[in-house]
Amino acid sequence: MVEKAYGFVLREGAEGQELLVFEHAGMPEAGLQVPGGTIEQGETPLQAVAREVLEESGLPLGDWQEAATFDHEGVRWRCYVTTPAIVLPDAWRCEPLGPERALGLRFEYRWVPLQGGEALAGRQELARQAVIAFAAGV
Repeated sequence: MVEKAYGFVLREGAEGQELLVFEHAGMPEAGLQVPGGTIEQGETPLQAVAREVLEESGLPLGDWQEAATFDHEGVRWRCYVTTPAIVLPDAWRCEPLGPERALGLRFEYRWVPLQGGEALAGRQELARQAVIAFAAGV
């Protein structure tokens, strides 16, 4: 089974909790996403989420809490949440590190409401619903 780790970065906004998301510059068909990807051999899920978030956003974040793990269509989704102590910008562009760099990708980051915001791409929306329940203490 393929295992993936996704990082849900939260902050308190003027109207409630906000979620850090990105879009591929020039590729609207990729949809709205959160940083994450495949857990590499020999890597723990926590190491994977920290690496993926750093590679895709440039943010060296820690204090990850496991919010949910679920299996869907042959993939084990491991979802982690953090609320950074530092103030992050409202928007920025990032050229990812790692394998995405060779593809010439650019990610455009911004914040959306955790609840009721735009839907995330594909199965990431299922993961978001699990994170919403976690954040609510359910």
